[in-house]
Amino acid sequence: MFLILLLFFAGCKKTPADNPGDPGKTPVTDTIKGVASIKGTVSGLTFNKVGENAYYVVLSSSDGSTVYEQKKPLVTELVNNDNTVTWIDAMYSGLTAKGDSVLCTGILTGKGGSVFSFLDVYKKLGADGTFEVIRNVKVEKAGTEKGFSTRVGFQRNISSDITGYDFFVPSVWYKQNSYVPANALASSMADEFYWFREDRLPLPVFMARDRNTGQTFSVFHKDADGATFSEEDGLSRVIDGRMKFASVGMQNKTRPLIGVTYPGSEGERTGIFGMATQNNRWAYRSHPVTNNFEQHYKMAFSLTHEQDYMSALKNTWSRYYALANPPIYNCNLTTVYNDQINLLNRYWKTINNSAGFPFRIQVNGTAADADYNWNMGFVGQQLPNASLLIREGFIKGDDQLRLKGEQIVDWWAANALNANGAVRTWYDPAPQTWRTGYETFMRVLGDGMLGMLWAWKFEKKNGINKDNWLQFCKTAADWVLIKQNSDGSFPRSVNFTTNMVSNSEKTNTSHIIPFLVELFFATDNNFYKQAALNAGNFLYNDSYINFKYIGGTPDNPNVPDKEAASMALRAYLALYDLTKDSKWMNAALQAAYYYQTWIYSWNVPIPPDEGMATYPKNRGTTGLSIIASAGNGCDTYAAIDAFAFYRVYLYSNDVIFLNTARLCLNNTKQAVNWDRSQPISGYGDPGIAVEAMNLIPHRGRSVGYYLPWQAYNFIEPMVLFKDVFGDMDIANIENMPNKKALLEAYTLKRGY
Repeated sequence: MFLILLLFFAGCKKTPADNPGDPGKTPVTDTIKGVASIKGTVSGLTFNKVGENAYYVVLSSSDGSTVYEQKKPLVTELVNNDNTVTWIDAMYSGLTAKGDSVLCTGILTGKGGSVFSFLDVYKKLGADGTFEVIRNVKVEKAGTEKGFSTRVGFQRNISSDITGYDFFVPSVWYKQNSYVPANALASSMADEFYWFREDRLPLPVFMARDRNTGQTFSVFHKDADGATFSEEDGLSRVIDGRMKFASVGMQNKTRPLIGVTYPGSEGERTGIFGMATQNNRWAYRSHPVTNNFEQHYKMAFSLTHEQDYMSALKNTWSRYYALANPPIYNCNLTTVYNDQINLLNRYWKTINNSAGFPFRIQVNGTAADADYNWNMGFVGQQLPNASLLIREGFIKGDDQLRLKGEQIVDWWAANALNANGAVRTWYDPAPQTWRTGYETFMRVLGDGMLGMLWAWKFEKKNGINKDNWLQFCKTAADWVLIKQNSDGSFPRSVNFTTNMVSNSEKTNTSHIIPFLVELFFATDNNFYKQAALNAGNFLYNDSYINFKYIGGTPDNPNVPDKEAASMALRAYLALYDLTKDSKWMNAALQAAYYYQTWIYSWNVPIPPDEGMATYPKNRGTTGLSIIASAGNGCDTYAAIDAFAFYRVYLYSNDVIFLNTARLCLNNTKQAVNWDRSQPISGYGDPGIAVEAMNLIPHRGRSVGYYLPWQAYNFIEPMVLFKDVFGDMDIANIENMPNKKALLEAYTLKRGY
């Protein structure tokens, strides 16, 4: 029936093409423009006829100044029987307008006799200038070719160099990718091909903004399925019909061509089998050429005018997030909270007169003695987790639980200071040694000292004065302020054995700001306030002005990553609370808009046949987040910033932040073994969750451990929601008429 419909519209003029990026010349003397059109608010689609039965499509801005076109919209890559590759393309051979849609059809025939029929349906999506093409491809006849893929996309109609564009590909490409390492995808503007598998992208989006005109073109793989199978891996071409994922990207010649390829080949740089510096490195994927095999996929696209890059990123993400519309995961947050507290309680241990939690726990629920070591913050979070036990001990009247937290804080306050005045951050209780090879990083110090300060705050609120804890916080702050540079920045790390700066890189300045702000609230010492403001001004000029979010962690230095955005967001919100200056909230909004593009907002399914997956196959993956550029890993880290995203939502009234806050709070719990009615197979304790995993092949495989820093990331926002609003569930908080007043009261001194 599909073939009959195509033949009804017209016979196809088949045009071979050796290079799919060059549409060739189209005769203009017999072109009839506008035989069909779809008008949008800021751009429009026009369908032109060439000769008797050939059609192509043009996308134009409302003023006609910018044009993207598909001169030969039917494009197929064929894998021949001898494993060579041939590209064929053609115009549409049939067109009909039907209601608010335009249906375009055509047939491509390979040299080996394979016949492919196409039906593309174009329509307008909503009133924001977004269009959609729904593509259906069918193998009408299988010839000698054995594999194929297809592409839909648009190309600039005039020559332009990609250095004149700023780009956005979630977690991969921002502006010109100036700060990525050489082994990252899109690390060179001299490559020809930039195709990215969608399973590595928090949304399958590609955007290019012309810096001179502000015209912004973007594409999105709509209603992506994303399915694959366990053996789909490696750099060799894979031909299999089970692959339902696409790639989004661009071919860069003299006129950038942007679109979707299906299934999703990745190149000319790929992260399959790890990132690498060399280009011309591909992971090709194709579907089989078998009779009646069909492809079905959709591409949403838009052409808008954006006044700056931030507006382009914000509006592009929001537009396609609304189309993805990820459902919010329904979980019992009280159960999640209690399970995390119970894990900390169960695995707490004293060793050689010190106390703490293991660095890691196998997902089956065992923790080796060798895995007990104390890192005050970051990947250890000993002090922040101790503060949570103290708080919970007071709430429940559980003196033993509170005592466990107090023992941890007491030990750090008594032992972390080196004889030369430097603060030490990582300790092995057996044998009893400080890790001299691990410098004092600002990230670890900031996390740990904020945890100690919270512990002091919880005690004080319950009438107990732990003055030695506050004194240690002041001592640590006084020491680190000696290291603050004259421009307000802080060095990345200090060698505590020599008390000398070991890494002078300044991009980690945000990491210490929340601690300084809260220490001011605790002490009213303007010295700490001014130091925080000086650091904030450096951060503002270095990060906000330059749209630069790099170096968020000690173990992945100075590459773009989500934790750099997280730390900047938390720093800017702290500075806003300190001053009520809108400058800081505006900076927080930028960090939040950037940060949310690292959080998966569509579901990447774990293959049912992936036998080595430790991530639960029956759970979704929305809410997980990419760790860093030039890597393939993701984790549950973004859970910690549910409260921060909710704050910027209440300030900006931008509902995208409400949605992101709920993804962070709820959807990250898809990784957690919380549901007693459906426990995750192989997980040993309620509350266990894998720490880091892959969503590109091999999907669902992980480090195989739960790290107790995750407990803090899960619980911190719940504590803040509960203490500020009286409820930890955003769905309930949204029904509170005084929620903004409650938040404003918190921001005055953050509970100190």
